[in-house]
Amino acid sequence: MNAARLSVAVVTTVAGLAALAYASAVPLPYHPADSAALRLSWSARPERIEVCRTLSDDELAKVAEHMRQRVSCEGVFATYALRTEVDDELIGESVVRGAGLRNDRPLYLLRDYPIPPGRHRVRVSLLRREKATDDTTGNALSSATTIAPEVDTGLYAGRSARELNERERRTRAAIPASLVLDTVVVIAPNHVALVTFNVNTGALELQAGPPPAY
Repeated sequence: MNAARLSVAVVTTVAGLAALAYASAVPLPYHPADSAALRLSWSARPERIEVCRTLSDDELAKVAEHMRQRVSCEGVFATYALRTEVDDELIGESVVRGAGLRNDRPLYLLRDYPIPPGRHRVRVSLLRREKATDDTTGNALSSATTIAPEVDTGLYAGRSARELNERERRTRAAIPASLVLDTVVVIAPNHVALVTFNVNTGALELQAGPPPAY
């Protein structure tokens, strides 16, 4: 009885080891030896689109002094439609937005698309989805304000100007309403073509990189 059980155990073990050896020798089709990849990777702040106005002295008088702001702005953070095409074929489409409950944190993007090595036309577009009247009140939204605020006096002198400069700085650092990269690239086997967002130029860029680490 024990001999029979031992024989079964030996046969099962040998069969299992043989199957494991066979499986380890079979090439995986997911990343073939001559594969290449198109990678989209960047981090940037979404645009805040808002409507701003200058408050009157009567309106300011109704607000606690430490909370007074000569320029009042309301708005939303943009979301974006992402499309990726290779050789005029759509290979990826999604909606991307900033992190956080209000989508006000930086947008983190990472997409990998396996493609054959060689010469390809690559087109990547990132377009803001919000229209000119998409805020909750129906007011027209603008990504930048042209209001020239009055000069504040007293303890908070210059506060409005500083806030306006800060808004303009955030607008320059944010993702523009429309980004399109349309170019031709040659990708070698086992290499990756990287599409990223250059914060300094405000544009999408494609650059060569090392083979993807799989």
